[in-house]
Amino acid sequence: MDAGDASSRSRFQASHHDMPGGLSQGKSLGPVIGRWAARWGRRWLVPLGLAIAAIAAALLIPRVPVFVAGFAVTVLSLGYDMTQPLLAGIVTQLGGKRAGQAMGLNVFTLFLGFGLGSMLFGAAVPLGFRTALALFASVQMLSALVALVVFHAESTQNLARQI
Repeated sequence: MDAGDASSRSRFQASHHDMPGGLSQGKSLGPVIGRWAARWGRRWLVPLGLAIAAIAAALLIPRVPVFVAGFAVTVLSLGYDMTQPLLAGIVTQLGGKRAGQAMGLNVFTLFLGFGLGSMLFGAAVPLGFRTALALFASVQMLSALVALVVFHAESTQNLARQI
C-alpha cells in the first residue's frame, strides 16, 4: 500500500491519536499533583517535574518501540504538568494587587520559552535528532539541579504564611 494512500493515512492517524501521549495528564493527575504541592511544596515538585521530563526525553534517544515512545511522551507531559502550574502560583503570589499583570507576564514568558526552546531544538537537529534530544535532556536535568538550589529554602509553612 502506498504511503500516500488515504487509507494508510487514516490508520496512522487513528493509531497516533490512541497513543498515551495524547491523554490529558493535567486533568487526570491534577488533583494528585495539587495534593503533593500542598504536602511537600514547590521545593521538591518543581525539581522533580524537571527531572522527570529530562528522564523521559532521554528515553527517546535510543531506538525504542512506539509504545515506549508514547509512554515517554506521556511522562514528559507529566513533568511539564508538575512544574508549570506551580510556577504560575509563584507569579500570582508575587503579583499582589497586580496578579493579572503578573500572570500575563508569566504567560508571555512561557510562550517565549516555547518559541525559543523550539528554535534551539530545531537548530540542534542538524547535529542529529538523538543529539538534539540528548541536549534537551541535559538542559532539563541541569534545570532540575538549579531548581533544587533556587527552591531550597521554600517549605509548605513558608507558603502558608505568604498566602
